Amino acid sequence: MPLNTRGLPFEVPSYSLTGDILSFQRCGLQYRYYNGSALPPSRPVQMWTGEFVHGVLEEAYRYWNLHHPLFPWPYTPPTWPPQLNAPLQDSNDIGALGHRVEVRLAATGKKSRSEAARNAAYARVSAAVNILCPHLFPLITAAEEPISGTRAMPTLPQGQEPRGNRYELTGIVDVISSVSLGDNTNPLVSLIQHGLPNVPDAEYDLIVDYKAGRRPPQSSALANQFEWQVQTYAWLRSQVPHSRSVGAAILIYINELSPSQTDLTELKKEVASGTTDVIPANGSQDYYALHSWQQGNPAPAFSEQFLLRRAVKVVDVSTALLQHAVTQIDGVVTQIESAAFTEHNTGNIPNNWPACGQTQDCDACDFYHFCPSPAQIRQQQQQGAPPVPRVPPAPG
Repeated sequence: MPLNTRGLPFEVPSYSLTGDILSFQRCGLQYRYYNGSALPPSRPVQMWTGEFVHGVLEEAYRYWNLHHPLFPWPYTPPTWPPQLNAPLQDSNDIGALGHRVEVRLAATGKKSRSEAARNAAYARVSAAVNILCPHLFPLITAAEEPISGTRAMPTLPQGQEPRGNRYELTGIVDVISSVSLGDNTNPLVSLIQHGLPNVPDAEYDLIVDYKAGRRPPQSSALANQFEWQVQTYAWLRSQVPHSRSVGAAILIYINELSPSQTDLTELKKEVASGTTDVIPANGSQDYYALHSWQQGNPAPAFSEQFLLRRAVKVVDVSTALLQHAVTQIDGVVTQIESAAFTEHNTGNIPNNWPACGQTQDCDACDFYHFCPSPAQIRQQQQQGAPPVPRVPPAPG
């Protein structure tokens, strides 16, 4: 006797802006294997740097809010390997703050992949605390603020049915700040005023989101996705009754405050090609420092003003742009729901979820060796070269 196929359960799907939307945009197939199967990555070092940076900045704000120590804060470099059993210290020493976060991450199985990567992360949070935080902390009204809202489920392709008629959109805003145009002495406020001359005349909320990476090229897909993310945060915030209007958003690219050799190489390429929107003024100290720098030499001694300009991306949150952003999110939800529907009907995962990760995503992916379209193969096909057979991993 033929049996009917059970349909997808009717529900209100919940989508996280980072855990779902950005993850799917980075690589749909990797997202499906990790999220849809509830499989943790076998190498959780992939997530260590981002969570370490966010954790240290949150710890730093909590300590500052209680004790208000003057800047700059001291930094005692950590030992290698990490002494996770060492007693925790209640101190504004950046090494002590990082130790607290490392212990917390180690308890969930997340550790740095190498001494060099760990040292780079510590250098970046140290620069962030002493360059960025003296200007950011006085503006903060809330940190790690969860927000959520619901939207009508977008229409799927003909013949497909979504799991519900609405979906929930969730996120955690790193920082919500209260900003007044009268504060002209704060460099962050000055950057906002310069970037967005039409911000509200009255006091307004500012959405702040940290990114543990470098500033992407101006027209890259990643740059657009990050802007849509904070604009959607602003839209969600606007749905909260009696909330103050959101006048602006900023993305803070932490790597720019302590750039690596790779970051500097990419910056020189982008300055030469005109693909970045923040460059040193012609003839300035920063200009000569960048153009005289060579791979393998110590990082140039950039001014703090230039580092802040590179790190801080001011994002317009006007109504039309917020609507455009949430429409883009609706489009990603459509793709996820459609992929889930076709997988359910066909029983096939690889054919229904797009393998679209870049090289760095593939390098850190547990599923690379049986991926139908890894970045390297796609790049060879685009260049017209015959595909190179992939060698399966050695046993063990």
